[in-house]
Amino acid sequence: MTNKELVKKVIRFKGADRVVHYLPDDKENDIIWAASWNVGGNPGLLEKQPWRVTDDGNFQEMIDAWSVTWRRHIDDSGKGEAKKYPITEMTRQGEYRFPNANHPGYFEAVRQVVEKNQSAENPKYVLGMAPFSSLNEGTHNIRGLDNLFMDYYTNPDDLKALIGRFALEQAESIRQLANTGCDGVMFYDDWGLQDRLMVSPELIEEFFMPSYRANWGLAKELGMDTWMHSCGYIIEILPKFAEAGLTVIQMDQQENMGLENLAAKVGGKMAFWCPVDIQKTMIKGSLDDIRNYVRRMKNTVGSFDGGLVSMAYTTPEDIGHSPEKIAAMCQAFRKYESYTHHGS
Repeated sequence: MTNKELVKKVIRFKGADRVVHYLPDDKENDIIWAASWNVGGNPGLLEKQPWRVTDDGNFQEMIDAWSVTWRRHIDDSGKGEAKKYPITEMTRQGEYRFPNANHPGYFEAVRQVVEKNQSAENPKYVLGMAPFSSLNEGTHNIRGLDNLFMDYYTNPDDLKALIGRFALEQAESIRQLANTGCDGVMFYDDWGLQDRLMVSPELIEEFFMPSYRANWGLAKELGMDTWMHSCGYIIEILPKFAEAGLTVIQMDQQENMGLENLAAKVGGKMAFWCPVDIQKTMIKGSLDDIRNYVRRMKNTVGSFDGGLVSMAYTTPEDIGHSPEKIAAMCQAFRKYESYTHHGS
């Protein structure tokens, strides 16, 4: 069985022998994550403008490819905060022009990765990232989150139109990735705060679920699984996502919802791509706590003839994950990978 075939068994609950891996421990992984920053797929059309010092000399500002203005302190080297959005009036959203994120140059780099993988003796599962990866985040990134919350009630038709325009661009991303031969497509849409959804399930259903159903269905028709990152307290909406066709949920925190609760809610219906909880156990737990948490993950969300894909948080230095704890987590995922002895 190839690595690719094994991943498909795990995320489709077909009785895989072990957990599959995407870990930073220099050992063999089962997945190639074909995100633009991983494969060099940058056609040069999504470049942000250089940072410039403001007239008062206290700040720097930059306009990105989406026409969002970012500001940071003069001594800061981070991303800064969004300060000005290109859609100032939702009633004029139709005038906004998206950047050329579906440029063929991005997909050519992914295609080369796929072709090289297909010729390998043991091909891996290639997960391509949709350039138009977000509907919720994409919309509030160019409108502003506070404005978007108001638009649900003051400009619902225009908001639905903007989401629909995003969804059409996303559908093109899906078609392009399918043409490269990717096995799965990755999306991003955070929906949760720490202890609740950002908005009600009814609003998510009305404004976003029709587009999710259409695009996840399109991906399936084209032979790809669907993967999506979404963090926060999202357990209420997960059954609806599973019903709509989401194959894998990537979440970095689980303890605010509970592993057992997640397994009871969507275990066997949706696979999980997760590290050990990044806000609690990976911060406050001992090395033994981390190892035990990995075992619990496998024996809860990963106990449905599959269901668990391992990973580590991609920027651990930003949130204080020590190298020792990352190593302990990776070692535990490898040690407890077997599905033949669930309690081992």
